[in-house]
Amino acid sequence: MLQKLFSGMLLLPILLALACSSGRNLDTQVHKRDGDGRDVHIKYPQQPTETPQNINMSYDFEQLFTAAQNKKIDSLLRVFEKSNLIAVKLTTIGANRVTAASFNTNNKTLLKDWAAVHGNTGKAITISMSRELNKVAIDYGPFVGKLLSAGEAAHSISNDFLPALQSGSVYEGTVKGLNNLMDVIRSNIK
Repeated sequence: MLQKLFSGMLLLPILLALACSSGRNLDTQVHKRDGDGRDVHIKYPQQPTETPQNINMSYDFEQLFTAAQNKKIDSLLRVFEKSNLIAVKLTTIGANRVTAASFNTNNKTLLKDWAAVHGNTGKAITISMSRELNKVAIDYGPFVGKLLSAGEAAHSISNDFLPALQSGSVYEGTVKGLNNLMDVIRSNIK
């Protein structure tokens, strides 16, 4: 009797592990048959990769924010990522690192790198700001493009981010701009 109980206890974890395992890699195709017996291929969507804790979401190379303000911006962006699965990277960059002519190209390169960190799902946004150059650029992946138009991004640049750079309240204006962008994206999620 004790031997049956002991062998049953060993078998139970194995059965549970097998029952809980789906046996599927969710990034591969699954074959099914439709009502007419034809093969149907289903591609599961790739899940975005969450930004690792050791990678910042806000880089203040131009030193426009205090350390505490930069940390608050990073927190704001992490909360948005967790609730909406869209990773936003904010970078302030001075004229010593980029020229006015290459500013927009630099932001597109940052987007490519940032998207790679997140599995190239198209759910990434990069925002570059330069007080010295008086420039702001917003670029995003194709998924975000369904939720944020070029006009909405341009509106945020001209009404939130640029005025923030030109005023004495860069932090407050930047947070306002980020919140307005996030609100537009949230309102377009159906």
